[in-house]
Amino acid sequence: MLVRVFSFLIVVAGTLFSTPKDYLLVSTKQFTVQGTTSIGGFECNYDLKTKDTLFFNSPYQTNVISHSIPVRNFGCGNFLLNNDFRKTLKEKEYPTIKIILSNFKKEEEKITCNLTINLVGKKRVYKQLPLKLKQHALQGEVLLNISDFDLEPPKKMGGIIKINEEIKLVVNLKTE
Repeated sequence: MLVRVFSFLIVVAGTLFSTPKDYLLVSTKQFTVQGTTSIGGFECNYDLKTKDTLFFNSPYQTNVISHSIPVRNFGCGNFLLNNDFRKTLKEKEYPTIKIILSNFKKEEEKITCNLTINLVGKKRVYKQLPLKLKQHALQGEVLLNISDFDLEPPKKMGGIIKINEEIKLVVNLKTE
């Protein structure tokens, strides 16, 4: 009888606490800004090796990923693009971009979170950003308008080369 009661308590405790499908071990945070110009596309990346545990639907566990990214640490492929990126984001006035992912929810196969971006002193919140589990990474994308942050896209060669207003922020939380 005591064995049955003990077994029942173990099963109940196991269902109350996180099971493997209720959390994700994050090994790398990757933030990518993608955009297009009148002559092609560009991509600026920031990667951070980390060890985080991300909990879904848990009121008892912290499920917030917050990171201040130095604008200088984004790599765009060459020094000209890097300089344009830094100048556009007013790096001297605003040296960091703050990105907060919170309120991670998992319902069946659907995963969402809230994304808060603080860029050039402007804060924007994107609720229920859909996330997809792809090739050992939890990935989300949001389209941003540069003008939402009171920024102007840079122009080169007398306006011949222009960056399009809409850019994409891709968040990748790579798993172990």
